[in-house]
Formats: sequence, C-alpha cells, structure tokens
Amino acid sequence: MPPTNPPTGSASRLQWLVDRAAISDLLIDVARALDDRDWQGYAADFTEDGVLTVSPLIAQTITHRGREGMAEFVAGNLGRYAGTHHLSTNHEITLDGDTAEARSCFFAAHLIDANDPRRHADGAGWHHWKLRRTPAGWRCSHLTLEIRYFSGEVLLS
Repeated sequence: MPPTNPPTGSASRLQWLVDRAAISDLLIDVARALDDRDWQGYAADFTEDGVLTVSPLIAQTITHRGREGMAEFVAGNLGRYAGTHHLSTNHEITLDGDTAEARSCFFAAHLIDANDPRRHADGAGWHHWKLRRTPAGWRCSHLTLEIRYFSGEVLLS
C-alpha cells in the first residue's frame, strides 16, 4: 500500500491528520489492550460486526466474527500465557471518507513461565486493517494477522 498524498485544502488536510492520528492510536490501543489483559477493551476497538482473522504459517486460519464473544475468544487464546508484549509499528494508513485501510508491522512475545522470562514464544508479521468511523470514533471492522515467522518456543495450543 503506497503512501497517500494528503489533501490540499487546509480544513481537509487538518481532518486527514486528525483521522490518521486517531487510527494510529486505535492500532496502538489494540496492542495495549492485549498486554493489559483488557479483553473487553480489545473487543471495544472493533465494530459490532468486526472480524478477526489469524492466518498462521502453519495450521488452519482462525476467524472470529462479531464484537460479541470477542473478549472471551481472545482471552481463551492469550490468557493462558503468563504475559504478552505486543508491538505495532510502521502504520500505513489510507483514508477514504468514513472508511480506511491500514497495514502495520507487529511483533508479539508470549511469556510461557512468569518465573523464567527466557521461556517465550514469539510471532511477527503484518496486520491488515479495515476500519470504519463510528459515533464512538474509528473502529476496526476487519483485522487479519498475517504471521510471517515464529521464534522461541512453540506457541501453546
């Protein structure tokens, strides 16, 4: 996704900047919510009909549809770890009125044993976002995690 040129008018350029900042804040909040084990906060970052798709290198693609049950779905997967550390970087954002698309890099470390921080399972790759402006602000309507590599121990299943 190549970078887009900002609009030329003052008001539209300001809105473009505000929207990009709000979307970037949302992408970062998704990572924060996971690491804080704020499962409800994570779900709130999605639209009511939001979709989460995880495309691992191995195994099958996993999908959850809808905000309802999203918190429990994510807690069931990440809650088994002693802790996590998620990074979200290189936000490429393309705006189109009240919708947007973005791509960002992610790195996710998963601590297996709280007493031994050397035991961790990591994954990294790309987040592909579809976003929508809502009365509550920008929300994710579809997030696809494209996992490109794993390192450390094997992720718990």
